[in-house]
Amino acid sequence: MNKKFAVISLTGALLLGGAVAAGAADTNGKGSTGSKKEAAQDMITVEEAKKIALSEAEGRVESIELERANGKQYYEIDIENGKEDYDIKVHALDGEVISINKERNDDDDDDQSEKEVNRENVISEQKAIEIAEKEVNGTMKEIEIDEDDGQILYEVELQTNKGEADVDIDAETGKVLKAEFDE
Repeated sequence: MNKKFAVISLTGALLLGGAVAAGAADTNGKGSTGSKKEAAQDMITVEEAKKIALSEAEGRVESIELERANGKQYYEIDIENGKEDYDIKVHALDGEVISINKERNDDDDDDQSEKEVNRENVISEQKAIEIAEKEVNGTMKEIEIDEDDGQILYEVELQTNKGEADVDIDAETGKVLKAEFDE
């Protein structure tokens, strides 16, 4: 009788433990039917992450990177306002600000190039990402706006099934200027 009770108790404990473990493993709230693609669709957009970061610090967004650490994805947004540089991490799923790091800006950047990059007739980061992802069939890892010989461009780094790729896009027209795969 004691053996039967012990076996039944052990079986019940294993079943309960398995159910608890399965529930804990459901990190995206979709149960076992949630795929990686569905989880990616639940992420906030780059534009939303940028807006959240700019609500924490005024300035010009220099770059946005999609990072992963400890199983969590977040956007790392670098903002410059002339006097200080901010490194703001925003959770990619819920938009929560994870951290804000502020440093004194000792760069000797030319103010004219900042004015050029801030022009309002450039396409959005989100549009540049869509163009780049379509061009190389990949997923954005990092985007940066830059001025090169008087031309404003987005430099987009992507992860593809062929490895990493770099795509340069004219920030005013949306035209792909360069697409190359790292080997």
